[in-house]
Amino acid sequence: MRALESQGASIVILPPQAGDKLPALLHQLDGVLLPGGVDVDPAQFGEEPIPELGEVSLERDTLELFVARYTAQHGIPTLGICRGIQVMNVALGGSLYQDLPAQGFRTVQHSQKAEPPVLGHGLEQTGQSPLSKLFAPRFRVNSYHHQAIKDLAPGLRAVAAAPDGIVEAVVLEDHPFYLGVQWHPELLPEQWGIFHLLIEAAAGQRVR
Repeated sequence: MRALESQGASIVILPPQAGDKLPALLHQLDGVLLPGGVDVDPAQFGEEPIPELGEVSLERDTLELFVARYTAQHGIPTLGICRGIQVMNVALGGSLYQDLPAQGFRTVQHSQKAEPPVLGHGLEQTGQSPLSKLFAPRFRVNSYHHQAIKDLAPGLRAVAAAPDGIVEAVVLEDHPFYLGVQWHPELLPEQWGIFHLLIEAAAGQRVR
């Protein structure tokens, strides 16, 4: 929350119990943040769980998948962080690796042990996106995840990748601002410009 508040945002937390009121609540918002958290249940993308799957939450999946679809369809500026990028991908029809090491990705440490502000691995921007305004073509990020995008959802475009090819950032084509990142910029004050991009897009939404 500090990262958002530092950029002048007023924060509203959506209750999981919103139910039928959720579209009306979302309609009042200028922008949405999908935060990190527990694993996305593989049932949400048509797979059986593997033993390495972590904790899941049907309540969070239900809420956040709806939110990610709604903001995609209605042009609401949206930023997804870690679990958030995974929710975006699943909401729009993609799938995930349930556990990177168990599914063959062992050359890059995606679940680093060192705490912030230590950075983990590097990544490379693979296309133009809002991130191009903030970062060099290659830069380093922290990394605290074991799930990741496998099949990219229709309409999403990968704009950054780790050295092992794992997708680290996506945007939604033909959307004013729909950005997902696989790392945790909220833990790195020098990367809080990402949140400024969301606030900037949200301010433009409010003007319209």
